[in-house]
Amino acid sequence: MDHKVGESDVVSSKDEPEAGDVFASGGAFGDASRAVLRTAHEAYVCMDAGGFITDLNPAAEATFGWSRGEALGRVLGDTLIPEAQRHAHLEGLARFLATGDGPILRRRVEVAALHRDGHEFPVELTISAVPEGPTHSFHAFLHDITERKRAEQYVATQHAVIAALAEAETVAAVVPAVLRALGEGMGWEAGIYWTPDGAGELRMEAIWLASGLSIPAFEQVCREVTFAPGVGLPGRVWRDGRPLFIADFATDPDLPRTEAAAEAGLRTAVGLPLPARGEVRGVIELFTRSVRHGERELVDMMSTVSEQIARFLVILAERQEALSKLERLALTDDLTGLANRRAWNEGVQREFARARRQGEPLCVAILDIDAFKRFNDERGHQAGDEVLAQTADAWRAGLRANDLVARYGGEEFALAFLAQPIEAARAVVERLRSTMPAGLTCSAGLAIWNVEESADRLVGRADRALYEAKRTGRNRTVIAS
Repeated sequence: MDHKVGESDVVSSKDEPEAGDVFASGGAFGDASRAVLRTAHEAYVCMDAGGFITDLNPAAEATFGWSRGEALGRVLGDTLIPEAQRHAHLEGLARFLATGDGPILRRRVEVAALHRDGHEFPVELTISAVPEGPTHSFHAFLHDITERKRAEQYVATQHAVIAALAEAETVAAVVPAVLRALGEGMGWEAGIYWTPDGAGELRMEAIWLASGLSIPAFEQVCREVTFAPGVGLPGRVWRDGRPLFIADFATDPDLPRTEAAAEAGLRTAVGLPLPARGEVRGVIELFTRSVRHGERELVDMMSTVSEQIARFLVILAERQEALSKLERLALTDDLTGLANRRAWNEGVQREFARARRQGEPLCVAILDIDAFKRFNDERGHQAGDEVLAQTADAWRAGLRANDLVARYGGEEFALAFLAQPIEAARAVVERLRSTMPAGLTCSAGLAIWNVEESADRLVGRADRALYEAKRTGRNRTVIAS
């Protein structure tokens, strides 16, 4: 029964046993023992030294899917043991028959068993060898521990997923870790995360592959394809909001990636919705190269985990948005909506570094509204605030998207022009000065980077040029020497 039954059981060249068995013929057990075996909840299987099944009880029939009449005389290794473990099973039986050494005899062990329909499942097993004349018979008591293993698997996967979620700071960082935790924990080999795009279709956001798995063609198809609601496995899960299990993905005619899946050797697939606050926020797909059966309980467990993931991803996305909003507020002037002094200091350093890296000219201008204090005193601060806001709107509309404009302080503004020669920058400043509202004017100081100075020195030269413009009559632009 074990992948090394006593290590277990080798097929001999003897003829198959007749239908007579322990129950019918007496064998190693008396009448009372046979009655107990017939009614026992634990499965019982008997094998002779040739590796043939000589008996099994009703619990074993229910466990393995074979009737007693069908199983009698069959080779146990070919009937109840997964193919990957049969060689060890045969070696173990041969060693016991030759030496009497059986490391797993009379011990409780966990092994994989094979059901008649082809699926493998875990069992807990105890084997005893009973002398019968010159040879032995082998008696195995076992029970299916699938539910226990699934519960253990579920708890371990939950812990792994929670750990991945707890360590992440952004959705982009957490998704690959969650796919890995869910895939490895539940026995899958590839995972894909799909999210809705702006066009109302699902697009691949992240992919995880088990160690050693390389499926570049399938991965490329997934990166290129999108799914409308109801189309393909992700689209159907997205539309219906329910998990979907496909036993053989490569033969499903309703999947756009069927050919690529077949080439990659992918067989079983499951799609899990990520529901949160009344809508499906995304879909997780998981694949394996082996054929798995429906495993309803496993899919239900995975669905529970995916719901937990969805709730956390929503919370994480909202936290990211809140932090981004706070960061934007921290870098934005409340009145004008322009960058504030802090954002200007960061931005001008960035533009300075880019100009140095690309070898392009960089111009900086400092502008100040003329006689603004008198305007405030005569019209009131509310009118002054309106002027500042209108000025910001006009200047923002008159600049390129990559030009940096900020409220430098009070009625002072600062501009940075990348890749603009000094005369072109001056033309821009003059155009902006011509848009002043309420009949006001402004003065400006303009400087171009000399390739050697620091960003602070460049801004300082522009500031001194502004004071020169003020000193020489206002309402003008002065270029720093």
